This record gives sequence, C-alpha cells and structure tokens, in this order.
Amino acid sequence: MEGFLHLSWGEVQHLCERLSKKLREAGYRPDLVVAVSRGGFPVGRIMCDLLGVEDLASLQVRHYVRPGETGRKPEVVHPLNARLKGRRVLVVDDVADTGHSLAAVRDLLSGEGAAELKVATLHYKPWSIFRPDFYVEEVREWVVYPWEVRETILKLALKLRGEGKSRGEVVSSLKGWGFDPSRVEEVVESI
Repeated sequence: MEGFLHLSWGEVQHLCERLSKKLREAGYRPDLVVAVSRGGFPVGRIMCDLLGVEDLASLQVRHYVRPGETGRKPEVVHPLNARLKGRRVLVVDDVADTGHSLAAVRDLLSGEGAAELKVATLHYKPWSIFRPDFYVEEVREWVVYPWEVRETILKLALKLRGEGKSRGEVVSSLKGWGFDPSRVEEVVESI
C-alpha cells in the first residue's frame, strides 16, 4: 500500500461515467448488473443509471479484515440473488486489489449460464491476480471511497491503538494520511 487516495462522491460519479463510456465504446450492453457487496453497491446503482439497465442484483464476498489486510480466502457471505441464464451480465465492484474476491466471483458465476459475463471496476491495482475486463484507473494507493470513510478511519485507529499508539499519535497519523480532521476526531473519540 502506497498511501491513501481519498475520493469524493463527485469523483466517483465521474469515474462511473468514464467506465460506462468504455463499455459503450466496446459495444458491451449488459441487461443485468451484479454488484459485489459492499463496495460494488454504489458503483452498481450508478452504472445501472448510466447504462439504462433496470435489473440490479448482488452477492457479498468478504476478504478484507482492514485496509491492507486480508483474510485467508474470499468467503461468499450472501449468495447471488438473481438468475443469470441467457443474460448479458456485468459484474461491478469498486476495486480489483488483490483480485481474489473478483476471481472467486467470476468462477462462481461462470457456471450460471450467462450468455456473456464481464467484470468492471473503477480501480485496478497492478498486483491484482485478476484483471477486470473494464476498469478506469490503475492505482497503487489504498482507495478511500466516500461510502467507507468512517469505517476506514475506525479500522486504522483500532489497528494503531493495538500497536500501542497513544490517542494523539493515532489522530496525528490519520490526519497525516489525509483524513478529514473533524471526522478523525469524531471517530477516535468513539473508541
């Protein structure tokens, strides 16, 4: 992990617009979007809007414990809630980081009879074992999406506290990493 990339809702919208343009230019017209929960929920909904797709499904895969730390292997927490048979499916997530979750999702969904199955993310990391069919930007930083700011601050603060850092050191580190000072104070105060 090489620092943090903090995104606003407006920046996410712009990334989704760029992603939808890539899909249109490639001639891919899905009739079902499958969001990989949790990070793929906002992306999935925005992509449905931009691509004119009515059907949005989901499944949840858990792999990360905290920023930069993964569990042993991706685990399907909530299964797919749609039928794929004969459909042109676009699987969306926010980032292909290690790629293990997306590879597991692709493998899981490949046997579901989709007419076509493509995977798209906003970000792709060069060390990912899985390269999405479509992505907008390659990054090395830990991406902090607007839907996970508090959670990211909390997990990092707890990790730092577990390493024996004082409250002041935790706050200073988080602010130094570009997190909003008022959000940092609010979250650290709660632990």
